[in-house]
Amino acid sequence: RVTLSTTDPGPRKSLVTGEDGVHQTMKVSKSWRNKPLFRRQGDVRFRTGSEAAQLLVDEAMRRDSHEKAYIESVASHLQTLSPIFDRNPKYAFVAKTLLEPERHIQFRVAWIDDTGVVRMNRGYRIQYSSSLGPYEGALHFGSHINNGVMKALGYDSIFSNALTGFDIGAAVGGSDFNPLDKSEAELQRFCQSYMTELAKYIGPDQDLPYMGMGVSQEEMGYLF
Repeated sequence: RVTLSTTDPGPRKSLVTGEDGVHQTMKVSKSWRNKPLFRRQGDVRFRTGSEAAQLLVDEAMRRDSHEKAYIESVASHLQTLSPIFDRNPKYAFVAKTLLEPERHIQFRVAWIDDTGVVRMNRGYRIQYSSSLGPYEGALHFGSHINNGVMKALGYDSIFSNALTGFDIGAAVGGSDFNPLDKSEAELQRFCQSYMTELAKYIGPDQDLPYMGMGVSQEEMGYLF
């Protein structure tokens, strides 16, 4: 004898629902896809995730075409994310806001070398995104450091910091100062001058710098 269960299994899931998430459903996906991604010269919409990624790369090129390292970083990440834009077009609009850092700080670092000559370098701190928590990111010293490299590393840190699972934002900083050919005294004077300016923008609940390229335990000791 077979007994049939009368338990109501509930409504069947439909593809046309209002559920949110990475795997967006058709109804909500369509509403976001109908919105223009850009409205600079008429409404610009996209049909596929690849189109969205290309539009975003083109916008980065329009704004910062001279910063090759940054453009390469943006293009690499966005092409990887294009399947996400296909499933959930909303994230293309999120990616658009990440083309510009929240705060871009550039300052002069004046220090005196061992011969008594005043030397000048550029200091940077890019506080890219605080969506997940306080800014956190490395400091990099080297002659190769420039505005484009800083933005590229800052953009990379959005994703690398997010994958840690901790509530931390994305930031990066540094200077075009080369620590490899400097004496210990010069290194100390530069770090103290750099931190004198950087201290205005960082703090325990605001921004936490840590070691990076050209910044070892020795440099961190002089900085703090």
